[in-house]
Amino acid sequence: MILKKLTPNHPDIPALKKLFEEAFPESERPVSMDTILNYLDQIPCDLLGVYPDETPDEFSGFFFGIRGESSVYGVYFATRPDLRSTGIGSKAFKAVLEYYDDIPFWFSYESTFEESDNAEQRERRRRFYLKNGFYETGWFAKLNGTEFIIASSKKEFDKEAFEKFMSAMAATSGAALPELYRRD
Repeated sequence: MILKKLTPNHPDIPALKKLFEEAFPESERPVSMDTILNYLDQIPCDLLGVYPDETPDEFSGFFFGIRGESSVYGVYFATRPDLRSTGIGSKAFKAVLEYYDDIPFWFSYESTFEESDNAEQRERRRRFYLKNGFYETGWFAKLNGTEFIIASSKKEFDKEAFEKFMSAMAATSGAALPELYRRD
């Protein structure tokens, strides 16, 4: 799997924007892809295109993550709809984890504990992250009225480091700071 750093003028940006709109419900897109593209020069982040080894010019998906001093927060990861359930997502996700060289990596995904119009999609995402080495931390966050499960690439979740990271990210990007809580 090949990962390429994408820039705002990369020829695959139109395909990326289309995938972004298709893959994520509006509640998970508090900012536009144009805003994310503007972030590339303003905050420590990576927008990586996913390309199969066999067809290195075929845009197949993307990852957008924000880097901290010693951690990464995965904001978006998606593969093209026609390639889902083929194993490419797992291969790409493994490549993303290797790209960050085993540093703590966090992701959040829509909670499967709430009623929703996209319950099947939420459960598929949850299974994907758990199958690919992530652990549910037992912590949740609410953002724009949607509950998210916090997952980690490490079994031990450093809540203080995560909160520090999220505070720095909010201060830098102007994003809302979600409050963490447990569901008991």
